[in-house]
Amino acid sequence: MQADGKSLDDKRTELLPPEKQGPTPKSKLIADEHAKNNLPDILKRWQQRDGKERKNERTAQSFCVPKADIAEQGYDLSINRYKEVVYEEVEHRPPQEILDELEGIENEITQGMKQLGGMLK
Repeated sequence: MQADGKSLDDKRTELLPPEKQGPTPKSKLIADEHAKNNLPDILKRWQQRDGKERKNERTAQSFCVPKADIAEQGYDLSINRYKEVVYEEVEHRPPQEILDELEGIENEITQGMKQLGGMLK
């Protein structure tokens, strides 16, 4: 669970109005609100746990783990022990390109400061 309609810090600030909180909100949640209250989705997935929910990949929001795997890990239920994280390769600009751009910006600033200094004389 990532959210229940309130902040997960010690203040527990309401992120959604009361009618959109809890496992059965009075009105349907939109995608942005789902990020603030996962309880309805958790309840729906729990009700489907013997069906398609068992087929979820370990990269999904929820997934099932065989009892043998849990026993093998000493019954440690830490999500990170079982969840697979897929890292996407991030492509960065070449450092020299960034340095050249910064040098150009710095030259513009220097010229602007010289012009400003000339106006003040």
